[in-house]
Amino acid sequence: MSTSIHFAAQFLSPGSGGIARCARLTMMALSAKASITNAFAVQDTHPTTIAGVTTKPFRNRRLRFVSAHTAYALGSDVVFYDFPGTARAHKFLALARKPYALWVHGWEVWPENLRPDYAATIRQADAVFANSHHTFTKLNESIPGLGNVHICQLGTERDIDRSTRSAAVREKIALFVGRNDELFDKGQNAIIDVWPRVLRQVPAAKLYFVGGGVRLDYLRSLAAASPAANSIVVLGYLPDAEVDRLYDRARLFVMMSRVEGFGLVYAEAMSHGVPILTSTEDASQYINREGVTGLSVCRDDRDALADAVIRVLADDNLHHRLSDGAFEHWTNNFSFTAFADRFLEAAGEANLI
Repeated sequence: MSTSIHFAAQFLSPGSGGIARCARLTMMALSAKASITNAFAVQDTHPTTIAGVTTKPFRNRRLRFVSAHTAYALGSDVVFYDFPGTARAHKFLALARKPYALWVHGWEVWPENLRPDYAATIRQADAVFANSHHTFTKLNESIPGLGNVHICQLGTERDIDRSTRSAAVREKIALFVGRNDELFDKGQNAIIDVWPRVLRQVPAAKLYFVGGGVRLDYLRSLAAASPAANSIVVLGYLPDAEVDRLYDRARLFVMMSRVEGFGLVYAEAMSHGVPILTSTEDASQYINREGVTGLSVCRDDRDALADAVIRVLADDNLHHRLSDGAFEHWTNNFSFTAFADRFLEAAGEANLI
């Protein structure tokens, strides 16, 4: 008889960010070995379907979520949470000794950021899944000696299908895909800063920003104030199908973040054969293979950042080599199949399935 699982997350709907993607990936992988009885999303406004399961949205009605979550989770064998914040809802289930697992993703577990209530849910969990060695290292600095942590790099919801790789000629587009949140720490301003220099060397270059968030208007103001404003396009949120079409047109993916614990968006770019440009300030540099799948530079070194963008946009041979390397790296390491194999092995080792 398969393990029954109750799943709880802040968001499960598409377009809700990397943690929601991780949650969907987890449900998809678990569905091969276990029975997902319920999937609750605290902040979603509409249901969605994942691995044959229709999710229940709670429209940010947190007390209603906690009540329903507690009642329904009691009937499951194991509870999975998307991150430590949601796992705070396990308070009453702990009295029934209900086993639970959660993901940790990045800056929320770094020593300078980890909240006491988040730390408590991590310590008490039966299993903690860290999305990278980088995140594990930061978590170990925050809570030394945890014995319940399993490292499992993420992947995409796409799987291996070489025939779907676009053969179209790439335009001289540098593409950014990411939310514009309060931190604004994904390097949007750094990319805009160097864009006039890029444009002088590559006159046909275009910079596209995709992603919503509370600071989208601030991003638009930065772009409008640039001397290169005519070559910067801020699109805001787009459905996945439209983002896919942009990936197939783009010559380079660039996001100079300092807060990524993994960086699913880089894996998504590589699945389309797009070379990636990352910072050297977070885990994204470890997803990249320098000179094979893309380039990594210090986000504060504006000259190095501009030069890296120019090189990939202007040098056809370099672009083709990095494009092939990016697609192969994704195929071998970050496709859905590669992720599912890693995750199910880790979940088995944790005696969850």
